[in-house]
Amino acid sequence: MAILTEEKIFSVAEAMIMEKGVKKITLSDIAKALGVTHAAFYKHYKNKEDLLQQLALKWLNATSKDLLEWIAPENMDGESALHDWLWFLANTKKNLYHNDQRMFFLYTSYLEGTQVLINNHLKQLAEKAEVISGRRGEGQAIMTAFVYFHNPYFADRWDHDDYQELFEKVWHLICIESNN
Repeated sequence: MAILTEEKIFSVAEAMIMEKGVKKITLSDIAKALGVTHAAFYKHYKNKEDLLQQLALKWLNATSKDLLEWIAPENMDGESALHDWLWFLANTKKNLYHNDQRMFFLYTSYLEGTQVLINNHLKQLAEKAEVISGRRGEGQAIMTAFVYFHNPYFADRWDHDDYQELFEKVWHLICIESNN
């Protein structure tokens, strides 16, 4: 019997999701592809929902790592750093969308339906915005103002010609408000 690792399970599950779609796979299908019994597989995940949640969380953590570890150059002021980080966030989400739309929508639609995971992610982004900018207590408002540039709901609009221009206009509004 094969030795199961989380990475092996995730790899096989993702491949099967890509091939058949999330609704058409079962834990039994995944167990069979891994060369283990259905019962052995259930020792790792309670049900399909549990596996999908863990897959989505792994994807979210992996795709957010660089965003959450980003550090501004030493000579950059908080406002410029926040601008650059928000642009990095926007482009990170846009690149994820372009690199694999099927998995992007699978994970993001799953995450959107799991409020605990999405709220934690948004809280982390808001906290990072506050740390970068020094604007305590404003992170949630900043992330809300830039929702168009990071929320998967708007992904089909991220290639519009005026995308960067719109980003800069929203940024300008944020700067006006912070200077008042």
